[in-house]
Amino acid sequence: MKKLFLFASVALMAISCHRDNPVQQLSECGTIAVTASASGDVVTKTGEEAGITLETPLSAAFSLTIKGDEDSEVPEVAGFEQTWSSLSGYDPDEQYYTAGWYTVSIECGDATEEGYNKPYFAASKHVQVLDRNRTVNVELTATLGNAIVEVHTTENFRNYFPTREFKLTTATNEFELTEGGSEEYLFIAAQSNVKIDCTCIRQANLAAGTKETLATQTIPTVSPKTRYKVTYDLTNIGNLAITISLDETILETINISQELNPNA
Repeated sequence: MKKLFLFASVALMAISCHRDNPVQQLSECGTIAVTASASGDVVTKTGEEAGITLETPLSAAFSLTIKGDEDSEVPEVAGFEQTWSSLSGYDPDEQYYTAGWYTVSIECGDATEEGYNKPYFAASKHVQVLDRNRTVNVELTATLGNAIVEVHTTENFRNYFPTREFKLTTATNEFELTEGGSEEYLFIAAQSNVKIDCTCIRQANLAAGTKETLATQTIPTVSPKTRYKVTYDLTNIGNLAITISLDETILETINISQELNPNA
């Protein structure tokens, strides 16, 4: 019974500015008009352009959530929250809000879901709804809320290790990394300590099939709207060595003369 009473109370607060009450609507309420767009721009960890632009979802693909400020002293504002599964289903002329502060949010995708071709776009704004039936216009531009990780190899590395397997491990998932990057990007949630492992076979060991595991590489922090490009190279300047870099920063140099971890 308590739960039913609470639900009824919230429902009453949500409709306190319903258009059936024109006097209160004029004196205490306003409306919110939402315009949504999206940007497919992606940067590197240094903030430079990443060289790719993602395809963005249409505005109808976004859900819309409007939530009142929980700290508001006005119960009708503090208790208000409503979500529309699609922006196309939201009509500002049919919804009135008690004057106060609200957070307007749009999103497409799932912030916690990781995998290939799983981008997450989102945007939000804190806005003030005014009384006397005035309209606040909210323009939102959604940006990528997760990150892209790629692994690349140079020709020298591929010649020396003709067989290679890459694995990426996040806080909740493990993926096989498709080498070389492609139109099918691997999207992961913003987090810390993302790990990349490489298991490979040297040209000289192909017949025996002897596998070796390179040292695990860690990306300390993964941020939204960012593309991380990890490259494996083989250099023969001085000593034959493997260099592993993240964008332009070398993560590790491995002298090829040292024994790698056997994983036969």
